Amino acid sequence: MCGRYLFFDQNNARIRSLLALLEMQLGEEQLSELSLGEVFPSQLTPVCFLSEQAAELTPTPMRWGFSHPTQKRLVINARSETAPRSRMFGESLRHRRCVICASGYYEWEKPSRRKMLFTMPDQTLLCMAGFYHEEADGPHFVIMTRPALPELESIHDRMPVILSEENALRYCRGEDRLHCVSKLQVSPAG
Repeated sequence: MCGRYLFFDQNNARIRSLLALLEMQLGEEQLSELSLGEVFPSQLTPVCFLSEQAAELTPTPMRWGFSHPTQKRLVINARSETAPRSRMFGESLRHRRCVICASGYYEWEKPSRRKMLFTMPDQTLLCMAGFYHEEADGPHFVIMTRPALPELESIHDRMPVILSEENALRYCRGEDRLHCVSKLQVSPAG
């Protein structure tokens, strides 16, 4: 998966409701400090987790990317196949799961390098599996990836682990079996 996604496209009603909830929690000024459109690594943006008080996904600001322990770079993705055994990711995956809600994510088509937007059918919520940990400046998250669906391999060989909203709740509760979506829409990004 590449390093960008679209949090809110001004059309997704479910994202709009998450923003309204977040505005009540944070206030308009703090909300304005978040990246709410196209999100780049290192930016602060809304991410959902299962809070102890609620039985539903709760949005909170988090920064995209774990600081690498020995290099000056961010790690923004984790392979779902190896993350459970990874020293860098294992504990966070077991204890601090989150869902990165979005309107879509971007990849660049080969060899044209044309920017493509991947969305869910019918503009429903796209939920990417992730996990987080605390750093000096607050919580940081990564997005889990998996091999691309066969029909998407010509664009990129990997994609985010994408869950339905119902399965996103199960994932955050710690259920290990990931029930990934099997259909995405692809269109040129305007």
